[in-house]
Amino acid sequence: MNEFLKKINEYHQIVIYRHIRPDLDAFGSQLGMYYLIKDNFKDKRIVIAGKRDSQLCSMFLDFDENEYCNDEKTLGIVLDTANRDRIDGDYLMCDEIIKIDHHIIVDHYGSINIIDESASSCSQIIVEIYHQFKDQLTLSKEAASALYKGMVGDSNRFLYRNTDEKTFRCAATLVETGISIEDIYQELYLKDEKELLVTQFILNHYHVNNGVAYYILKDEDLKGLGISREEGSNYVNTLSNVREFQVWMAITENKVENNYRVSIRSRSIPIDKVANMFHGGGHALASGASLDDLGQLDELVRILKEKLNG
Repeated sequence: MNEFLKKINEYHQIVIYRHIRPDLDAFGSQLGMYYLIKDNFKDKRIVIAGKRDSQLCSMFLDFDENEYCNDEKTLGIVLDTANRDRIDGDYLMCDEIIKIDHHIIVDHYGSINIIDESASSCSQIIVEIYHQFKDQLTLSKEAASALYKGMVGDSNRFLYRNTDEKTFRCAATLVETGISIEDIYQELYLKDEKELLVTQFILNHYHVNNGVAYYILKDEDLKGLGISREEGSNYVNTLSNVREFQVWMAITENKVENNYRVSIRSRSIPIDKVANMFHGGGHALASGASLDDLGQLDELVRILKEKLNG
């Protein structure tokens, strides 16, 4: 981490990246880093990279819009992204890359790598960077709010096993800025009535196979329920708190890419290597994958059952 501030000081233009199909931690770490630099380095041109079509955008995207200057040396900061193929934006324009991540290392693409696989979220690592340079940096409520959302999202409200004393110290630092965690939780979890109909549909149509539970939302289901594919995946934990379900999945049709996206969650059995076999990856107990068609689903379930049975 010692090189971090040195590199920030060296560059005038800084582009902040996250991964494609962003989740709360991708946005939270990206916007948290944006505010941390903006609040402490007033002369920097900071560019936020990535598409803005996610349903989560409304919770985060409140920043000054800056454009790239193609003739200027550029530092890229890539957050929450294990491999370069998943970076959302043109990172090749950067002269140097700082990679900050908490996933299992699969791709060393950074000039500087700040990796902590034990961290509950990438947002947590950014707070830890702030802790190291606390005598030189200030942490605003805007930065703290974004980072808290990222930490809450990737730890499932501090329920996952990679939540530890460091996680709570970082959360305390964020709360000390004066953010309202009540407002944040309402923004994240207050539901519209239509969400009850989606939950009802899932509970009426889920499948179970020897400890592996899943639901499938085809394109016509998504349209009938009035939700996007991304929103359909967000209901994956609807099946989480059932004793008999050791692994649970959301399988949603992606018409744009002509495949099915799979969100996989596990109570205790690592599933990231299984996800790797199906064009995906992630964390030990929370990963993503994709199927070319539903004909591959039986094979995915078979492999997961083998993992469960040891």
